[in-house]
Amino acid sequence: METTVTKNKQGYGYKYTDLAQIHEYLETNGMKYYQFIKRIETEDYVFTKRYIDGKWEDEPIQGCRVVNAVLSGKSNPAQEQGSALTYARRYSLLMAFGLATEDDDAESLTRKTIDAKYEIALRNIISKNEIPNEKVILILNKYGYSRLNEIELGNYKKICDELGE
Repeated sequence: METTVTKNKQGYGYKYTDLAQIHEYLETNGMKYYQFIKRIETEDYVFTKRYIDGKWEDEPIQGCRVVNAVLSGKSNPAQEQGSALTYARRYSLLMAFGLATEDDDAESLTRKTIDAKYEIALRNIISKNEIPNEKVILILNKYGYSRLNEIELGNYKKICDELGE
């Protein structure tokens, strides 16, 4: 049986395998499962229970933690949480069944953030224009950031514009 699932969706600058495709792959290969969320201390985790050899496993497999996600440029908390939950479900399933996606490379998920010279330029704009910290925080939050060094290169110009440069 093939253990690599192809990536079929494009988003956020990288390709990924969507949850429906993983489910279809498992169903086609006769694999059954169910998933649930369990809170451990203060964090939520997705658990997957598999149906193997004609019975449900006694113990579920602990999968991915559901992160408190922030999507760049998005301000809808429900969308952010839904994306984080879907991500955790996808990777929990892949892990539970020992599957990989083609070219599964964590680096492809990394966002390119501004380097130090851009951060210094932003600090100079803030200082020169005497922009209060509260306004800077509001602008950063609008784009899903909490610190200047988190800014993605693609949003740098937009943030400069909002800071008045």
